Amino acid sequence: MPRKPRTPCPIPGCPELTAGGRCKEHQRQANKERASRGGAVYTTQWQRTRRAYLYANPWCVLCGKSANVADHFPLSRRELIAHGEANPDAWKHLRPLCSTCHNRETARNQPGGFAAEARSRREATERPPY
Repeated sequence: MPRKPRTPCPIPGCPELTAGGRCKEHQRQANKERASRGGAVYTTQWQRTRRAYLYANPWCVLCGKSANVADHFPLSRRELIAHGEANPDAWKHLRPLCSTCHNRETARNQPGGFAAEARSRREATERPPY
């Protein structure tokens, strides 16, 4: 049976052929960049902190259901790191939420993504105040 032809790396100017996705070098660079931006959040230490926090705070602060998300509030973890916070996962930066409330709050408050698209559509349909 014939094999599927290899495709070029999607990074502009890269001549490498791959089985799909980025070449090994560009994938390595992407992983390194992701980790340097704080993308590697789910470490063992974070899992311990999250579990202990939810054990001590079992109820969602917004609706009262059982909490299963330790949400960074009022600043996101990325913002705390940018402000030079020594321990962005400290309990003082967290609040317990259920998944439904967390998804709603994230969509409403984080820039970009679904919230930005909805806001853009809403603003486009609004009439001028005159």
